[in-house]
Amino acid sequence: MQYVYFDFDGTLADSVLLGVEIANYLAPKFGFESADMSKIDYYRTLSAQEILKEFKIPLFKLPIVAPAFKIELNKRLDQLLAYEGVDIMLKELSLKYKVGVLTSNSVENVQKFLTKNDTIKYVSDIRSEFQVFGKHLSLRKIISKYKIDKKDFIYVGDETRDIEATKKVKISSIAVTWGINSEDVLRKFKPTFVAHTPADVVSFVNSVFKK
Repeated sequence: MQYVYFDFDGTLADSVLLGVEIANYLAPKFGFESADMSKIDYYRTLSAQEILKEFKIPLFKLPIVAPAFKIELNKRLDQLLAYEGVDIMLKELSLKYKVGVLTSNSVENVQKFLTKNDTIKYVSDIRSEFQVFGKHLSLRKIISKYKIDKKDFIYVGDETRDIEATKKVKISSIAVTWGINSEDVLRKFKPTFVAHTPADVVSFVNSVFKK
């Protein structure tokens, strides 16, 4: 069996602008800088670590900020839309492979979103990673639990930290250009493949798993 796991925010769900709104809402409470909505294109050129520096968010605050972010997102989940073509992508992949979601968001939020978009039937596993920079640990757990050969596992994400996680585990990565990070910064981290559309993801997965 071959596996394709996805990040959630910015990869399946169009949450970039909503995420910035929530971050600005939480900024006064947690004492970090607010984002300037006119600088979205600039923010997309920053890596995850650079984003933390830009908004003066210390690492020790992440375990507090992340849960608050998830709670606020849950309140606004009706505003969250799927990227065009994601439904078809998940359907086509699920016909041949096991499809899962590994995210720093909550399982509840992902389940609600997928159910609302009638795509939960295509996803066999949803996992939440509490540590923002601990995704590689969860990837290892998944691979170990299901006894997966690493050549049969692909992770799809929209951030530089997603690529970094796959490199630590030594698995293939697909970086999508429609999410948080821009194509230029994603390419600097050297993902296995860069996808411009959900259809690109399907094509690449099929080409790799045919080998």
